[in-house]
Amino acid sequence: MRPFLRLLGALSLSAWPVVLSYSTSPRGGGEAVRGSRASENRRAFLTHATAAASLLTPLSSSAFENRLDNKYADVSPQVGTQPTNLSVSPRPSKSAGSYTGLAPCPKSPNCWCSSPPPGDNLARYLPAWKGGSMSDVKKVIDTYEVGQGGIDGGGFKIIEYDEKNQFIYVQFQSYKAGYIDDFEVWFNPEKGKFDVRSASRIGMSDLGVNAKRLDYIGTRLEKEHGWVLERRKNGSLV
Repeated sequence: MRPFLRLLGALSLSAWPVVLSYSTSPRGGGEAVRGSRASENRRAFLTHATAAASLLTPLSSSAFENRLDNKYADVSPQVGTQPTNLSVSPRPSKSAGSYTGLAPCPKSPNCWCSSPPPGDNLARYLPAWKGGSMSDVKKVIDTYEVGQGGIDGGGFKIIEYDEKNQFIYVQFQSYKAGYIDDFEVWFNPEKGKFDVRSASRIGMSDLGVNAKRLDYIGTRLEKEHGWVLERRKNGSLV
């Protein structure tokens, strides 16, 4: 109701001078004055109406509330289809026969995952993370900096958090096009470490978005919670 009331207020204020101009202008010889004032008032009315209507610009049904701003919120987002193979499950393995964990990455270079054996897809392999508990991950996600590194300006949302089974699933959204990326972390009891997966739904290249997200979250876990992450010689995670 509040945006609606603001709109009514803006419209009523812009229309009020029109009433005044006609009630105070003399009947004789005042046509030019009334015409001039009416024209000005019509312009003012349209200006106020446009500004007030902007207050009512709705968020897309697929837009996250914590996005940077509403500049592109009314654009139909390219969210793609949520994968049906998310979460933890027994899965086939090319090199080891089978494994239990997060879904493997496709051939497209827009995904990183530490669950499958490295021999399955070494190019998209991310070493598992060693740390304390899933609550550490949630603390970092809860305070995730939307727009950090020029990514995830569309915000994010925790879809599932299971502290007992040590699993979290988060969706991140790009700022302009509204692309959705799926991010998961699961404590793998066999490894004694946390498996991580970050993947785009649409396209081939992710322009480094998933790598930036992983580096941001991983770095904060190292600095704020004492996690130990295996990095490459250049210091990057992937």
